[in-house]
Parts: sequence; structure tokens; C-alpha cells
Amino acid sequence: METTVDTKKGKSRKGFLWTLRIILAIYAILYVLFIIDYFIPKENIDIWNTENTAIKIMFFIFVPGYIISWKNELVAGLIFIFWFICMCLYSIFICTGMCDDGIVMGVPLLILGILFIVYARKRKIQVLKS
Repeated sequence: METTVDTKKGKSRKGFLWTLRIILAIYAILYVLFIIDYFIPKENIDIWNTENTAIKIMFFIFVPGYIISWKNELVAGLIFIFWFICMCLYSIFICTGMCDDGIVMGVPLLILGILFIVYARKRKIQVLKS
């Protein structure tokens, strides 16, 4: 009877992890659609100004977090929380236009980062109990 309960818990945890990964993949697609505008040069626009550079750097923080999320959920969660903090700092100190977009856009990733950390901690506790 215990193996059936353990099997159901294991399937539930894997389902939770896959749900997190699918939501993260959807977020990544939307993020790429948003960020692509910063990588395409336009006429009479300085592509190397501070705002564009900061947005590009934050994208290059996100990409390793996305890749790592498939192997190490704890590190990915920490990277996503760091990315959110950077986005908040960008919105407060660097952004000159509509600055609330960065924070609002970052909230889903902050939640995903927290959920990845929670998943990793629960998995580590489960391994220690075994």
C-alpha cells in the first residue's frame, strides 16, 4: 500500500515540475517576442544606450536560468529571483519611459522562481527522508 502512495506522490511531483516547465516555456516565448525589438536596430536610434544595454543584460541572465531550470530547479529559481531584482532596479534607476512594465512583466517569473525553489526544497527533504 505504501508504494502506491509513494508512486502517486512521485507522479504528482513530476506533474508539478512539468507544469512549471511548460509555464516557463510559455513565458520564455512571450519574453523573446518582447525583447526582440531591443535587438533589431532601427533608424536614428542609439542601440547601445543604457536602457537597451540593461534590457539585453537581463535577457542574458534569463537565458541561463531557463536552461538550468531543466536540470537544477533550485539554482534556476535563484537566478529568476535575481533577474526580478535586477528588473526592479532597472525600473527604479535606469528606465526613463514607462517603467512599471518591467516590474509587472517580472512578477510571473518571480512566482515561477519561488515555485522552483519550493519544488527543489521539497525534493531535497523527500530524498533525506528516504
